[in-house]
Amino acid sequence: METSAFILGTLKGAKIDYVLSLPCDRIKVLLHKLNSTYKEKHINLTREEEGIGIASGLFLGRKKYAMFIQSSGVGNIIGSLITLIKTYNIPLPIFVSHRGIYKEKITPQVLMGEATENIFKACGISVVKIYDKNSLHLIPKAIEEAFRKRTAIAILLSPALFEGEECKNPVFEKERKKRVEVKIEKEIENPDMRRFEALSELLLFLKETGDSETALFANIGFPAREVYHLKKILGAENPVFYMLGSLGLVSSIALGYSIAAERNVISIDGDGSILMNTGTLATCAVYGKENLKIFCIDNGTWGSTGDQENFNFLTADVEVVARGMGLKETGCVWERVKLKEKIEWLMNGKRFLQVVVNPGNEKVGTIPLTPEEILNGVKGE
Repeated sequence: METSAFILGTLKGAKIDYVLSLPCDRIKVLLHKLNSTYKEKHINLTREEEGIGIASGLFLGRKKYAMFIQSSGVGNIIGSLITLIKTYNIPLPIFVSHRGIYKEKITPQVLMGEATENIFKACGISVVKIYDKNSLHLIPKAIEEAFRKRTAIAILLSPALFEGEECKNPVFEKERKKRVEVKIEKEIENPDMRRFEALSELLLFLKETGDSETALFANIGFPAREVYHLKKILGAENPVFYMLGSLGLVSSIALGYSIAAERNVISIDGDGSILMNTGTLATCAVYGKENLKIFCIDNGTWGSTGDQENFNFLTADVEVVARGMGLKETGCVWERVKLKEKIEWLMNGKRFLQVVVNPGNEKVGTIPLTPEEILNGVKGE
């Protein structure tokens, strides 16, 4: 049996709702079949770590998924495997095109291929090696086990499995031209609020409008801590996913959840976090629905680690970046008196709001919730 057809059939048999992938020449036939079968439910990633975030959001939305990456990118997911997948016990079957072990001529692929299995084992991730077609029967069990045990399992696929499989080069039927127009003129002067005040306006708006259904995804560190304490102070009832690690992935997780859920979703992101995972803005632009909103707090610093300046004080502007990445409806605010109006605007579509604030953290404690309690607060269990 053709390996690609077997894997595709296995995914359908396991009732996998979404597949996430990055390209690899060795499994291009499989990726072509996934694209043809899953269509808009095949999410093309900009980076491996982004896939970890989106998969986590899909899990919160009670969907099943599988991720396909190349072994050369395994190093990009070490942190998120531990601080997101293992921390919250999120299931994740990861199919890895295992380069470097079979007819490989590229030296870095050989070196990374030799390290791949040990990297997963060092992270406490089980490995299933599928190096010949006699081992294909192990794949259904691995997928089932990942979801039953709520764990990650790496399924290593040898390039030898796909020898002889061919597909036609994709035909791009659309006219290959585009027009890009990004014109944003603004002069930001003297913000009159910190992140804490901006977040209080957001939670107050949701409470005053009777909106307790919108789910919030709060960035790691002080943003999450401030949201937690503001909820208690203001009596807001919205479900919140509090990030405990994986800086840069909050909008990726929110995107995954927004795809799976019907409710509105607000990602409380930050300027530094966006710099770490800028490509996810493009993914949000392509796959995000009208229920996805990004509330990006821009203080020009790494706020949770001592307010070290980042590029947003010097050269970058996250609203311009978001527009250039394809998010067509963006806005900016730096005066507290105008923030409520901008939040109301944010709630009416797939939109990105840059909220410029002064550096500084509120003196609040850590979040006294376990990872499982955080998960259940969003899943409703």
